[in-house]
Amino acid sequence: MSAARDHLCFALDVDERDAALALVDELRAEVGVFKIGLELFVAEGPELVRAVRARGVDVFLDLKLHDIPATVAAAVRRAVALDVRFLTVHAAGGPAMLRAAADAAGDRTRILAVTVLTSLSDADLAAAGHTLGAADLVPQLARLARDSRVPGIVCSPREVAAVKAAAPGLTVVTPGIRGAGDAAGDQVRTLSAREAIAVGADVLVVGRPIRSAPDRRAAAAGIVDDIAAGLQERSP
Repeated sequence: MSAARDHLCFALDVDERDAALALVDELRAEVGVFKIGLELFVAEGPELVRAVRARGVDVFLDLKLHDIPATVAAAVRRAVALDVRFLTVHAAGGPAMLRAAADAAGDRTRILAVTVLTSLSDADLAAAGHTLGAADLVPQLARLARDSRVPGIVCSPREVAAVKAAAPGLTVVTPGIRGAGDAAGDQVRTLSAREAIAVGADVLVVGRPIRSAPDRRAAAAGIVDDIAAGLQERSP
């Protein structure tokens, strides 16, 4: 990654094509990657991915695939054909599914294994039957991803340092980025952009703090400045 902006991914969390493309046009000078999630993909489909790529920007397709290995591999191959930079699957799908996704992606698309959603607390995990809290479960799932040939994971910024220690070499992508004045929304485990980068996050996914700002370009540029500061603070 050659510039601080390359560490920033903007979440296109809108529900139709024109709004999404307007945001890409507005922010592509400040943002390195644009994320297309479930709502937008279900509404607009692969043609929206092609339209965003046609603007010369990278796409993070956030579908969080979780199915039998053959089905996930087939879906990954379709995503690779769309020339997306990142694609998410769920780490909880297990080693066979993760290996199938990684093999189907080859070198063209980077698979990211989602560990524990940033909206979940330890109480939520316990209610779902997990015996580990996020601080222990996320590094365990990161090791599973690495051992299954998946090159990256998604986790909250609170677990980045533990992931870097437990599974060196993984690309770590982090949502849950909130500044001091930002509403947390449905995010539970958060840090600022500067803090997340300083502890080792590679790509930050930011949506509402930019999308809801009175001046979106200025908000994105401010986060890029925070990323640059965090890069300077990283341990050698």
